[in-house]
Amino acid sequence: MRFVIWLGALLPIVYALIRFSVEIQPQWMRESFIFLEQFIPFTLTKFPTDPLKFLINLSGDSAFWLLALTLTFTPVRVFLKLNLIRYRRMSGLFSFFYALIHAMLFIGIDQEFDFHGVIHEALTKPFIAFGVGAFIIMFTMALTSTKKLFGLFHSWHKMVYIAAVLVAVHYLMSHKTITWDNISMAGVLIFLLVLRLIKR
Repeated sequence: MRFVIWLGALLPIVYALIRFSVEIQPQWMRESFIFLEQFIPFTLTKFPTDPLKFLINLSGDSAFWLLALTLTFTPVRVFLKLNLIRYRRMSGLFSFFYALIHAMLFIGIDQEFDFHGVIHEALTKPFIAFGVGAFIIMFTMALTSTKKLFGLFHSWHKMVYIAAVLVAVHYLMSHKTITWDNISMAGVLIFLLVLRLIKR
């Protein structure tokens, strides 16, 4: 299971490398990707039109799905009697890793470390405010995820429920047009959150 989580967590980086190396890929590799594109819902043979937007979306989606995976372990233990809780911290930290990249791309590249601009964006665009709130919670959870600190801040980690809601809202509001695919994706997070709450 540890290997599966590592593999899944590294796939977004591999995907980004594939997209940004399109122009220098050997012909056999490009032909292989053209073939694979027939079976998967991902573009493998085009350089991103907007590299920054591509990376922000990729890191955000990766953080989203790894958070969803983190929320899965408790329902799996309760309803399927399969104890994989020991992997929860790993997937949670990977989720925070991508959330950190997501935030730094926005703050460092999009806003060029203009913190006044960041604050203005958060105050004028609610979806950014929701994202900032979720990031702060995930940041503190990551800092207190060691065995020693987790015992002291165990109650704080229940804030993951609030973080999940904030992430879902942030994701939906970040789209100018909300589609059923967007609703379904956010619904997965809320569904997992409800499953975690049911067992209580």
